Amino acid sequence: MSRYSFLFSARWLKYIAMAIIVIIACVFLALWQKDRRDQREQEIATITANFSADPVDISSVLPNPNSTLETTDEWTQVKLTGQFSDEDTVLARNRTVGDRPGFYVVTPFEITGGSTIAVVRGFTAEQDSVPPAPQGEQTVVAHLRPAQDGSEDDNPKGLIRAIDPARIPGMDDAYSNVYVEASPAETGGTPEEGLTPLPMPELDPGNHLSYMLQWFAFGIMIIIAVVISARRERKAAAEAVEHSDPNGEMVVIDKAALDAGAKISQPGSRYGRNRWASPTVRGRDEADEDALFEERFRSQ
Repeated sequence: MSRYSFLFSARWLKYIAMAIIVIIACVFLALWQKDRRDQREQEIATITANFSADPVDISSVLPNPNSTLETTDEWTQVKLTGQFSDEDTVLARNRTVGDRPGFYVVTPFEITGGSTIAVVRGFTAEQDSVPPAPQGEQTVVAHLRPAQDGSEDDNPKGLIRAIDPARIPGMDDAYSNVYVEASPAETGGTPEEGLTPLPMPELDPGNHLSYMLQWFAFGIMIIIAVVISARRERKAAAEAVEHSDPNGEMVVIDKAALDAGAKISQPGSRYGRNRWASPTVRGRDEADEDALFEERFRSQ
């Protein structure tokens, strides 16, 4: 029989099945973290390539108002000329800039000779102190962003949660799948007085790589633990066989005899070998009983 035949016992099959399930889960989570890291690296590459590039005409990226923004075109700078529709300004809630909670100020912008597009003019921490949008014809340099889904939002008047053109007033015949964020001065924008410009997006890749390595390490550790446990059990079984009595002789120990002063080192018992041993080996009552048995045996 194989030295590792115990691996096919019900107990070990259960352990192995549980280990396989956990290992598969670790591998799945590690690959998921790898995909997250790959996506993040692609986002960083897109930001790096587009954020500080020279502004282009929006029609070169979006041929018509219903066009969808490609992932590789996100953060592209565009130059827009037209007028703000200040009466339709709304505030996008639950936003932060520099760890300060507040609102993005969003105003529809009617492009000269074109459609309307939602422009995030900047950030404010005070809902009641939003400056009016600049009047007259304006030239805005801004970054293209994909529209957010606000179909399930319950918005109070003048507030939105997701920047969704469909939920912003004054956006008839508008770009329905995108909005723009006004560029900071570093990339050619003109910040408005009273509003905080939006910062450049984060380029931190995150902890996805370390998480991926940790999940792979957990899976490897489980394999090592199972192997070590199996080797230890095989070694224990081998030692048990090595120290077992090859003749298979059984020694019976009488608990009453032990209580009466008998020594375990003396082999046999009242029913085993050395039956007629000295009374000092067993208790006095047992010695008398054995003597009676002996007398009857000899008289027969």
